[in-house]
Amino acid sequence: MPSTPNFQSNPYKGARPRCWIRIRLVGLDGSTYERDMLADSGSPCAVILGADDLNLLSHGTAARANTNFGRMAGGWLRLAMPEFALTDLVRGFGSNEVLKAVQTDCPDFCGLVGLPLLRMLEYGGNRTSFWIRELV
Repeated sequence: MPSTPNFQSNPYKGARPRCWIRIRLVGLDGSTYERDMLADSGSPCAVILGADDLNLLSHGTAARANTNFGRMAGGWLRLAMPEFALTDLVRGFGSNEVLKAVQTDCPDFCGLVGLPLLRMLEYGGNRTSFWIRELV
């Protein structure tokens, strides 16, 4: 009998209710860090954090990106979400400008996750919440 995929469901939050997910990342010292991230399927970046978080969590440098928020530093981030089969390195970026923008909706947000990360999962929403589950 197939197992049920793991599931995370979060009620929309923020001044303008926004969808979000909680991700876990591994730092260089092996510590795990949880971050609440705005989910933005329109973003071509897997993860965008504030510059301090990118410095804390980066496992190596990656190419920079030029965006409408300015130039963003790149780094490789290790996902720590085995319940969703997400333990790989993903290319992420650091931008305090993006951080400020997402925190205008909700100060809890530590950045955003975009389509490259969301495509590693099943995701959706309804009137009250946004959910992710393991891609099966």
